Amino acid sequence: MKKHMIYGDAVPMGGDHVTGDISMGLQIPMAMAERIKTFYGGVHATGMDDREMIEISGDTGDWHHDRRQVSRAELIGIMRPRVEEILEEVRACLDAAGFEHLPSQQIVLTGAASQIPGLDGLASRILGSQVRLGRPMRVHGLPQAVTGPGFASAVGMCLFAAHPQDEWWDFEIPIERYSSRSILKAVKWFRDNW
Repeated sequence: MKKHMIYGDAVPMGGDHVTGDISMGLQIPMAMAERIKTFYGGVHATGMDDREMIEISGDTGDWHHDRRQVSRAELIGIMRPRVEEILEEVRACLDAAGFEHLPSQQIVLTGAASQIPGLDGLASRILGSQVRLGRPMRVHGLPQAVTGPGFASAVGMCLFAAHPQDEWWDFEIPIERYSSRSILKAVKWFRDNW
């Protein structure tokens, strides 16, 4: 059974916003917040996360502020509300698109932040659909470092640009299901790109 992408969209929030929240919440530089998010981040806290401590160091000159620890549970408490907000925005985009009548609905998450532990389960609950992480495929010679979800969209767009005839949509959406917003967006896209 061949699968086709029928809709793609983006919300104006993502992993950088989560990183910004960590930076502000823990009062640390963005680079450190990104590293902490990458190594310790998550969206579901357990009892063990109260005991798992993360070392935070800085160079403000205040020894107590620069040498401190936060629990992984505290980190998750900072991350989860923003992740939920992002997923609610995604849900609103999907509702506005009007594809709920299709028989099979699977959502593919891409981007580096899609790898946050537990995000796929939270996304499935909030979005009400099956969720999986997208990974670049069918590209020989692609370095191992760029085979994760963080590069799935970029590699997919390159593949489409190189071989647009490979991607034909063979489904039909009843005309009454099209929202006027979707039709206007499609017309604008064709006008701008052709």
